[in-house]
Amino acid sequence: MIGLTAHQPVDTAPPTRSGPALTAKHSTAGLRWLFERRERWGLTMEELGTLLGGVRRRTLTEWQKRVNSGGDVEVTRDTMERISLLLGIHKALALITPSGHENLAFEWFQAPIDLMGLQGQSIRDYLLEQGSMDALYYVRRNLDAMRG
Repeated sequence: MIGLTAHQPVDTAPPTRSGPALTAKHSTAGLRWLFERRERWGLTMEELGTLLGGVRRRTLTEWQKRVNSGGDVEVTRDTMERISLLLGIHKALALITPSGHENLAFEWFQAPIDLMGLQGQSIRDYLLEQGSMDALYYVRRNLDAMRG
């Protein structure tokens, strides 16, 4: 079990939504990033769909084909928020890895971890089991708190 620990639980409430409108260019870039990392995270297309709020495998496959061919994909605000949270989780994991060992971020996503609320599960398994936006926020905020 990886010895990452958070000092105290953090608020899991999502932030208020404001700022510029998201475009198909934003969602396409987010999906491209996500598809490039899916296998390294040990996720099937079905599992990725779960993390994105119940997106069907067929839809993900169509999106991936469109992204790979240079086309744009427009997703819902909920899906884009989930992509953003997954990006933030990966970034936080990469930032807490020792210098020169950034690939550990992928391992730490899949390995059992001693993080408050995960009860020895991996981040991957916890997020898949919970399947909620709250779980994504919880992991993201705890990882951010760990890195200070």
